[in-house]
Amino acid sequence: MRFSENRKLAFAVLVVCVVVSIFGLGGLGLARERGKVLTVYDRGADTSLATRHSVDAYLDSAGENATLMASEAGLHMDASPLIDNVAQLGQKVATEADTNARFEAYEALKTAVDQLYDAMYKAAKGDDFKNFKVAYDNFWENVNMIKYDEYPKLAAAYNGLISGIPGSLVATVTGQGALATFGG
Repeated sequence: MRFSENRKLAFAVLVVCVVVSIFGLGGLGLARERGKVLTVYDRGADTSLATRHSVDAYLDSAGENATLMASEAGLHMDASPLIDNVAQLGQKVATEADTNARFEAYEALKTAVDQLYDAMYKAAKGDDFKNFKVAYDNFWENVNMIKYDEYPKLAAAYNGLISGIPGSLVATVTGQGALATFGG
């Protein structure tokens, strides 16, 4: 009996090869691609730079600026839930370990910072507003750096890779979910 004559055995071998190709090799490919994207998130696209120019570093800086804005606003405004909200979100953006939780806090922080800016602008007088404004401008500079960084493009491309078939099946089986893009 030759292998080519046993159709059941040939079909089983074919199924095993397809499953191993899609889920084994495909899963490794997705994991490798995800690893590259997360490296850019952590270290930046140009690792030859002495200082970190990465989304992670920009988020740290944005969180610090938000905390500084909350502290400045606290000096010149009556107690406000806006101040506490910006301080808490800024802390979460700067320290949260989970990237998706960090992304959610970051998105909420952008709105909260603008609301605090409006309230502070109405409450502060002259030089009282100066330090707050510097921190506010630095915050939005970091937001723009994140927006135009290489990471959001790479994360969006990876998310596109796992959105179709068989990518979504492989991603689900191997536990590789979508990445936060930080692009907005």
